[in-house]
Amino acid sequence: MENLEDKLKKVKLIVSDVDGVLTDGKIYLCERCGEMKVFSVKDAIRMEVALKSGMKVLLVTARKGAAVIKRAEELGAGIVFKQDLRQENLSLFAEVKRKFDIEQEEILYVGDDWNDLYFMRQVGVSATPASGSAENRKIADIITEARGGEGVVSELIEKVMRAQGTWEEYFKEYLLKLIP
Repeated sequence: MENLEDKLKKVKLIVSDVDGVLTDGKIYLCERCGEMKVFSVKDAIRMEVALKSGMKVLLVTARKGAAVIKRAEELGAGIVFKQDLRQENLSLFAEVKRKFDIEQEEILYVGDDWNDLYFMRQVGVSATPASGSAENRKIADIITEARGGEGVVSELIEKVMRAQGTWEEYFKEYLLKLIP
């Protein structure tokens, strides 16, 4: 059986559920503004670094809304809506294969609730936030220290990049951009 470090070395794509992973799982509904979600800025910096390193990031959600579309655009991440997959009679993995030409063992999937369990069982590395359901924590290869909405994806990106030996290089490159 392959150890976690070896599995992480193969990861080319991080697929993340949105609600409960990138957010704390709360959805604020407001008459004038519609739906509001709160995202952690911690995820943005590391996603930028991951994308620059060649890693891909894909957000998956059942809720199609302006907030998540805007956040995906800001992050430079791809986005897939589960209802679109159902309408087109596609599986998430068929869509990933079509978009990225990546095998399932090259995917790290992070999800926090029952609707993520199937996907978590099908990939090379599965993860859940500290706030994930008991069932998700039971099958996850990684349980992050961060709770949903508090930098879960950031933590995972660092783990993957450290395993792949790319973290220091891209971290230093990022810091150099900050020096005037």
